[in-house]
Amino acid sequence: MAVSVLGILGSPRPFGGSSQLLKAALLGAEETGASTKFISLYDGEIKPCIGCIQEEDPNCRFPCIFEDFGKEVLIEINQADVIIFATPVYWYAPSGVMKNLIDRLTCLENMVAYGEPSYMEGKVIGAITVGADAGLTMAGGYLLTVLNAMGAIVPPWAHAYSRMANKAIYDDRAVMDAINVGLLATGLAARLKGQEGPLTYLDDKELLEKIRSQILAEKEAFERSHGNQTKPGS
Repeated sequence: MAVSVLGILGSPRPFGGSSQLLKAALLGAEETGASTKFISLYDGEIKPCIGCIQEEDPNCRFPCIFEDFGKEVLIEINQADVIIFATPVYWYAPSGVMKNLIDRLTCLENMVAYGEPSYMEGKVIGAITVGADAGLTMAGGYLLTVLNAMGAIVPPWAHAYSRMANKAIYDDRAVMDAINVGLLATGLAARLKGQEGPLTYLDDKELLEKIRSQILAEKEAFERSHGNQTKPGS
């Protein structure tokens, strides 16, 4: 059975730097035969968590009490084997909409309160952060730490980042790192299913150029149809 990979974008820019590197990760995952899906958190409303886990009669359980786009994303997360989170850095942290989603993921983790395992257990995760300051590693570390605390598994080379904002696609190291986020997260998920999968970093310039060309072609086609929505920012 193919590994299913969900890419979640926390940027309002469809082809900004976060999106560019996320698409590189998903194309890397596809190199292993995985199926991929891309979701932008700006395509609908994600209400902030209200902390119902602390109420006397808690309602905090999957798939959450809210009927919004956030619930749809939570269902997609529950069905995926691998989830890759990509976000611009806003003041040393993920974007607000990404933070809303992370808080809402409590409903998957809190299934332990109902005698079940956390619904995040066994899922493999990766993180991509794009920004212009030292918050890159802080934001990525936050995502990986919190998701691991919910039961998710962090593979080797799980974080890719770039300071080049909407030009991240030209950051060779960041693009290769992002490809490896997809390759190795998928490889680990495959191994958890008893299949073969890569777990060591791949430095392949030919693959890098192939994937970069695919993303740039998609970006150009999008901009011809919708106008340039990638500047400024990530």
